[in-house]
Amino acid sequence: MEPAQNETLGISVLYVEDDRDAREITCRMLARKIPALTLYTADNGAAGLALFRAHHPDIVITDIMMPVLDGIGMAAKIKAVDPETLVIAVTAHSDTRYLLKAIEIGISRYVLKPVDYEKLFAALDKCIDIILLKRQVESQNQRIRKLSRAIEENPCSIVITDPQGIIGYVNPVFCRLTGYGAEEAVGQSSRILKSGMVPSSTYEELWRTITSGREWRGEFQNRKKNGELYWESASISPILDDQGAITSFVAVKEDITERKRSEERIEVLNTDLAARASELEVAYRDLEAFSYTVSHDLRKPLTNISCFCQVIQEIYGSALEEQCRAYVSDILTETHRMDQLIDTILTFSRLSRSQLNLGPVDLSTIAAKVAARLERAEPERRHEFRIAGGIVVQGDYKLLQVAVENLLGNAWKYTSSREKAEIEFGIVDVDGTPACFVRDNGIGFDSAESGRLFIPFERLGNAGKFEGNGIGLATVHRIILRHGGKVWADGTPGKGAVFYFTLPETGADNVS
Repeated sequence: MEPAQNETLGISVLYVEDDRDAREITCRMLARKIPALTLYTADNGAAGLALFRAHHPDIVITDIMMPVLDGIGMAAKIKAVDPETLVIAVTAHSDTRYLLKAIEIGISRYVLKPVDYEKLFAALDKCIDIILLKRQVESQNQRIRKLSRAIEENPCSIVITDPQGIIGYVNPVFCRLTGYGAEEAVGQSSRILKSGMVPSSTYEELWRTITSGREWRGEFQNRKKNGELYWESASISPILDDQGAITSFVAVKEDITERKRSEERIEVLNTDLAARASELEVAYRDLEAFSYTVSHDLRKPLTNISCFCQVIQEIYGSALEEQCRAYVSDILTETHRMDQLIDTILTFSRLSRSQLNLGPVDLSTIAAKVAARLERAEPERRHEFRIAGGIVVQGDYKLLQVAVENLLGNAWKYTSSREKAEIEFGIVDVDGTPACFVRDNGIGFDSAESGRLFIPFERLGNAGKFEGNGIGLATVHRIILRHGGKVWADGTPGKGAVFYFTLPETGADNVS
């Protein structure tokens, strides 16, 4: 049968009675007295047992003498299914053997007919109280089990002590971290972890805080069982009873040894960086002083030498022997060359100190202008420039212009011995990164020596017959590095060379 009351607070009752009138009256009384019950009814023990197996009600109220299966037999089978089920027997028989049998199978209450509903309701109330109490205990047990798992499986070290600091509990993480087994730690003072590295004032402040009922947070350097030191961050809280008295302390601690080591390494690095910055500042001032010396002190005698040579040529040139006139001419040429070299050195030194003014830079346009200037300077040369369009980067326009001028000028210089110079400026994909390049069919070089190309004043053997001071490619290298890119070269002796460089945020219409 369907339950007579669908609204429920979680308590359900099975009422089994073969007397229809008695069953209906009792159901009405139960519904009026305890409307929140879910009530199932049956007219014999077999039907009642089937309902119990289907719905598992909390309480069974049953008559004893019934057809098919009597109440004692039904109660015995119900108890076999669920020994915790509470059973109230309602019968007109007061025979001792029925009472003994009811007690034997675990019937909770026994009410005689005619039914005294006050006694029936009292028995039912007691059963409900027992069920609610059991549920409350089970809920508390579940909560305790959850809290226990949370503590046992917590990734932090957890220690519980009494008000005097004597350890009463440690979780597995504590044991793994400190090396102390639970049986070794329990009963000991929490001072077993003291390393002697923590000021006593820290412990005094901690104790004042937690004994006043407040939480304390801080860091310790403690000592493991094997003597090894470690760092932990701790939160220690007092646990109070209903009267506000402290019953225990709970410490939740996290191993921060690696973090502390990282902080120490960072501190050392910061100290080294500060020292390095100070050294660089000194080097910068020295470089500024050197630049001033080069600009003024060295150039002045060069200027004087140049002027004297010009005076000698102008006034005494016709009177000098031819060899002497050649010497004066060579001196004048070398002073001009020295002056140009000083300019080159100063320009190179300023590359590391100049402020980058970043913005979009159209390298294709710069390359085209450089090529046009080279063509105008030597219109008689047979050559072909191939310059890809749409190569735009983020960078300093003036510095990148210098880089492109040096690369194209380098290619123009080392193709001068070719019947027809072929020079290309473009962009390719290198391992997923766009890389600009300048390719030529000039004298080339051995790729094994490519690293030497970017060293200031370093020139490879096959470049000796060409003019230059060995600073152009070093200048390109420094400019590209300042932009956060990289530059490299590849070549084959007698077959030409290609120079690559990358820059952040490089874009092009076509990247091959």
